[in-house]
Amino acid sequence: MTQEKHKPTGTMFQSMVATGEKTPTTATSDAELQYRSIFENAVEGIYQTTVNGQYLRVNPALSKIYGYESPEALIDDLTDIAGQLYLDPTRRDAFKKAMADEGIVRDFEAQIYRADGTIIWITENARCVRGAAGKILYYEGTVEDITRRKADEQQIRLLAKVFESVGDGILIVDRDLVVRAVNPAYETITSFSEQELTDKPLDILAPGYHEKTFLPAIWHEVNLRGTWTGEATCRRLDGTPFVATLSASTVKDENGELSHTVITCADISFRKKQEHRIKHQASYDFLTNLPNRWLINDRLEQAISRAFRQKTVLSVLYLDLNGFKQINDGMGHQAGDELLRSVASRLRSSTRLSDIVGRLGGDEFLIVATDVNDQNSSKKLADKILYSFAHPFVIEGREIYCLPSIGISHYPNDGNTAQLLIRNADMAMFTAKQNKARTAVCFESHMLSAASERLSIENDLRRALERQEFVLYFQPKVESASHGIVAAEALVRWQHPERGLVPPGAFISFAEECGLIAAIGEWTLREACRQFVSWRAAGLSIKSVSVNLSPVQFLDSHLIDVVKRILNETKIDPNCLELELTEGAMSVDIEKAITTLGTLKALGVKLSIDDFGTGYSSLAYLKRLPIDIVKIDRSFVKDLDHNPADSDIVGAIIGLADRLGFGVVAEGVETAGQANILGATQCALLQGYLFGRPLNAVEFARMASKPAAP
Repeated sequence: MTQEKHKPTGTMFQSMVATGEKTPTTATSDAELQYRSIFENAVEGIYQTTVNGQYLRVNPALSKIYGYESPEALIDDLTDIAGQLYLDPTRRDAFKKAMADEGIVRDFEAQIYRADGTIIWITENARCVRGAAGKILYYEGTVEDITRRKADEQQIRLLAKVFESVGDGILIVDRDLVVRAVNPAYETITSFSEQELTDKPLDILAPGYHEKTFLPAIWHEVNLRGTWTGEATCRRLDGTPFVATLSASTVKDENGELSHTVITCADISFRKKQEHRIKHQASYDFLTNLPNRWLINDRLEQAISRAFRQKTVLSVLYLDLNGFKQINDGMGHQAGDELLRSVASRLRSSTRLSDIVGRLGGDEFLIVATDVNDQNSSKKLADKILYSFAHPFVIEGREIYCLPSIGISHYPNDGNTAQLLIRNADMAMFTAKQNKARTAVCFESHMLSAASERLSIENDLRRALERQEFVLYFQPKVESASHGIVAAEALVRWQHPERGLVPPGAFISFAEECGLIAAIGEWTLREACRQFVSWRAAGLSIKSVSVNLSPVQFLDSHLIDVVKRILNETKIDPNCLELELTEGAMSVDIEKAITTLGTLKALGVKLSIDDFGTGYSSLAYLKRLPIDIVKIDRSFVKDLDHNPADSDIVGAIIGLADRLGFGVVAEGVETAGQANILGATQCALLQGYLFGRPLNAVEFARMASKPAAP
């Protein structure tokens, strides 16, 4: 076949001539016209090329695929197929090798450059045309643009990869809700296998967690809007439920009819647990697992609303643990935490299920008792709590006593909001804390002014030390036989510039609360020792001076060092210093108390128990305490001259002390009758207004210098 370069004049029909086949001799036969029409109008690209890579003939479809205006433009421009057309020139070599080896190429895919430089995918089907001698004359074939198909295939591969590797479970169900496909993630989440799920009706919900209308409502939404998303409780293979986020989306066919539904399932049970934990932490105390301040305020407001609607009464009990700070500081925070957990347990055991028990923070707790009949009901509840606290707590193997002070307010009489009820219960609690004989107190209106007064005192108290407003008064102790003064008890007073002389009962509790008691106690001890040494140097023949230690001081880790330092500074004979402690201070942690008392005893000072007989553990531990003196509480002395029972109690205390080798002092002696009875029962020392009220240092020295009255 001979032709001018780039000037094709024939058609593919003429290829038959090139191979030596016989053709009609007429100028334009019907068959040629038919083949020409096919060539010109085919949708696929049709071509003939030389083996060396030049196009001989192309149809309009191919020029369009390659981005040329006409077949002629394509033939003129594309003179090197390998170099100009193929993105990878080696693909032309692969094409030629296949032609040489097989004589035919099927579905040969390659990326090519279009005329504008863009890249497309094509697929070719071609054969080589040979001459009589078997030599390859040219190639002829068809080309199809498969760029869209390739993109679709890529998308399908991507979706398949997502389907296989995504963390969320995926199920594909048909219009009859039969499962047709399941991805590995769903198998992992539920432990169901693909075989156990496919070709079976959709069944993913855990039984008993949803209404019967739940699923129908979902499918109604899916059919109406094409999608649904929400939370549901699904089931695993072993039947255990888990919370999941479900999403359902419809897939429609070419006619717009529902074909399939894609369901995604994300296991959010861990997230739900985390959310619950965070919510719990925001509402509950992490240590005791009781409602915290925020939650108990909220529940109290709700209880107030119910009480308002139902015309009922509720009470609020505000609890503060006496001596908790000393336990926490003395035994460590771990012991303090253990105590708080034990307190929470006892409070829950002492209250009804309908009552609300919460921790406000620190050692403060709140109880909301609903539907109480009257104030007596709340007092009974307080008594029940106090009774449960009368038994020691066992903390780190040690028995510890920790009694609460309880303040009570009532709705609606004492307030109609949570804030008012809690505030007023707090005021009542403080009143209970000040008066050791009243461990549960109901709110009264006069406490409002007392609270204001308390705040004022606290503010002034912080400046009292630096302004040197404290002074010491001394009360005499006398021998029961001669009534001669043999010792003195130092009592601190506050010389307020406006209030005058303030007794310790009016400010000591404030000093303990605001952290000033250690400084005030150290000043008192130093000043008492200094004054005693001064008296002795002046010739006053008294045997000792006693100083009270508050429970906070006694449990302070610095107490021993403070006593040592003051003994060295004042040069007082340690045997002339008597330290008085209450039973309550020692019963908080009896083992530590014994250790501390032993260390103080080793310094040479004398030790006495004040208010003996009013505590909980005195008889149980008395024989173990390294003390020298017990002071009979004034409550036993008060009715001594007309109550035989008190006389018997005093006699028993003196007898017990005598057997244990302790000295005895009776305090609160106000009548000659009391003094006579105490003398008759062999009480060695007496103290009370009968023999003198507390006096300043000068007046006391003057009184002690006088001979004893006959």
